[in-house]
Amino acid sequence: METLLQEKLQKRGYIRHGRIKVEPIRRESDWVLPESDSAFMNAGAKHEYVVPNSLRTGQLIDPLRDLTTEEKAQVAKELGLPSADYLNVNRPTKDNYWINRVVILDRNGKYLDLSVISDFISYKILQANTDYIAPSYEERYNKGTYKFVMVMEEEQEKLNNRKFDIKKEAYMQFGRIEGSLEKMTDFLWLHYLTNKEAKRPPNNASIDYCKNEIGRLIDDKPGVFLSIITDKDFNTKVLIQKAINNGLITREGMMFTVFGEPSSKSDLQGLIEYLADERNNNIRLSIIGKLQALENVPPPEAIRQEPIKKEEKEPDTIINKDLEERLKKLEEFSRDMIEKNSKLQAENEELKSKVNIKKPVGRPSAKANKADKDNDATSDNKKNE
Repeated sequence: METLLQEKLQKRGYIRHGRIKVEPIRRESDWVLPESDSAFMNAGAKHEYVVPNSLRTGQLIDPLRDLTTEEKAQVAKELGLPSADYLNVNRPTKDNYWINRVVILDRNGKYLDLSVISDFISYKILQANTDYIAPSYEERYNKGTYKFVMVMEEEQEKLNNRKFDIKKEAYMQFGRIEGSLEKMTDFLWLHYLTNKEAKRPPNNASIDYCKNEIGRLIDDKPGVFLSIITDKDFNTKVLIQKAINNGLITREGMMFTVFGEPSSKSDLQGLIEYLADERNNNIRLSIIGKLQALENVPPPEAIRQEPIKKEEKEPDTIINKDLEERLKKLEEFSRDMIEKNSKLQAENEELKSKVNIKKPVGRPSAKANKADKDNDATSDNKKNE
């Protein structure tokens, strides 16, 4: 929340008392510490800011656009100009007061005394550079392009105290989830879901990794941490992120779809309301059930990495025992067959010795057969006589 004086600075630009501190916005990364030169700019480097052009019209933005006619006249008088018309940004280049009017800032920033007209002009020029100068201390990280932030000197101590209080509250909230890897992981995934600049956490984040990332966020943006951890929709958002990770909810840009059903397609807030609606309670329970089922199935990586357990049995395993029993039965069967065969051979030999086996007689010739027939016929005739 901005201070009252900062709100005045944004609503009314004609503040002519007090000092403003223009301080650099330092950012850290995995490889850069916040106190390092590389976290902002190296020694000797400078940034120059002039009155920017409007992207819509291409003309100079009026730094005094929020001043009244009387206030502009007072500024012109202090600058020694004949009238406020000489402060018009649309005057020809050679007569344009704002052309080539430069504010130079180095890595240390600078102080501006608003009671001094030249410092007041520098303040208004910096205020017009909305892409590079943050409008308030709380908003200094809202854009990646912000390089400096302007803070009233008398408000600096109050801001520091407020920042300390916010950070203290953030660490108290962090203490409630610090002992749970699951809760810390849920927080990091939710931060990734709701903040486009957040880093995607690894699938198997360790406790140390989670503590370091959350601690870094608290030091850097304690308000962001508090806004997420105290969100009334925290559990629903965590459920959404887990469902996205497991393919139960698909995400296309800022739109989400549940189970591929087109009627459920909506933005994040719409999806939260969709799952919170009692009429869709069966869908929410279905997502929870599917996620629980998936959590009980080890991932393919875990299966591949699981060591193969060696059989702790002796060579005489069940399979070997079965084989031995079969071989034993086969040997017994073979012995029985051999014994029976030996007995049969002995009996055959004994029979041969007792029985005289005659040689087979050959078949009678055709003539002998005919003679026998003739003899039989003659015998029959005699009997008939």
